[in-house]
Amino acid sequence: MSEHFPALPYPWQHTEWQRLNRQYAENQLPHALMFAGPPGIGKVHLATALAQRLLCQSPVQGSPCGQCHACDLLRAGTHPDWIRIQPEEPGKAIRIDVVRELTQSLSTTAQQGGYKVVLLEPAESMNANSANALLKTLEEPSDRTLLILVSHTPSAVLPTIRSRCQIVGFSLPPGSQVLPWLEALVAGGGVEARRLLALTRGAPLSALALLEGDALEQRQQREQRFIQLCEGQLTAVQLADQWQKADVGAVLEWLLVWLYDLARWQAGAEVEGLDALPDNVRALLNKIPPALLHRYLEKLMAVKSQWLSGANPNKQLLLEELLLDWGVVIRQAKRAA
Repeated sequence: MSEHFPALPYPWQHTEWQRLNRQYAENQLPHALMFAGPPGIGKVHLATALAQRLLCQSPVQGSPCGQCHACDLLRAGTHPDWIRIQPEEPGKAIRIDVVRELTQSLSTTAQQGGYKVVLLEPAESMNANSANALLKTLEEPSDRTLLILVSHTPSAVLPTIRSRCQIVGFSLPPGSQVLPWLEALVAGGGVEARRLLALTRGAPLSALALLEGDALEQRQQREQRFIQLCEGQLTAVQLADQWQKADVGAVLEWLLVWLYDLARWQAGAEVEGLDALPDNVRALLNKIPPALLHRYLEKLMAVKSQWLSGANPNKQLLLEELLLDWGVVIRQAKRAA
């Protein structure tokens, strides 16, 4: 919280922000919201901005005043009525005992006399037990309590949880709103904002994150290794061994985006990265039967949901199975060539 104080909505979030502020002003804010949409677009940031707005004791034009005692606590990251729930590690589940502790905490009145605000993310990391433990709180909410669940894959959240939240849907923002913001931040970085956005399919925060450390280089290496797999220069087991040492969630998200782009490219769309591949690789990828590619994408989405659920699968085996199945897809393409 202290790193984003005050947290102001990004340019592409003004419509949702105005709607939330209007609900609050009209005393129509629900007890539970679910911010749902693709990663990298600032859902957690907007949730943080809303929390600051509700907890500030003297907001000015819909923003925290920065001077009251509540703002001092928010800035220091010690506000007792602001609770953030996350898995202990990426890919792990939110434990049931953490949710039970949250439920107990919400049964008491706010220490600062106003709202209690909870941010839980990602919501799909709750397993059935922890999700069911949260149901009682969602069914019998305390007064002046707001739970904000953030989900990158809302279909992976139990329907009983989704049905008890007001869904605030987010989509990838238009480039006209993102590019001016991103260009100002990447100026002098040696990489065009438009290219960064293309690499992340329009997710602005993911695009910005590519400039941190060696993220861009890692992304390029992932593509190189995957192409080597397609060409038979690497085995599925070898690539799985390399990828399991990295952030598996990030690898799965990258692969999902790359294959979505492949499906678009097969349908005739221009995709910068794929258009730049060697002729023999493009010819091979173009021979993949679209129906088979779509079935593989469905499997990949299921694997991603399994990973995000905190089921804690064996990383090596999960990746091996996924990449061995991709080998079947490639063999079909070679037969069609």
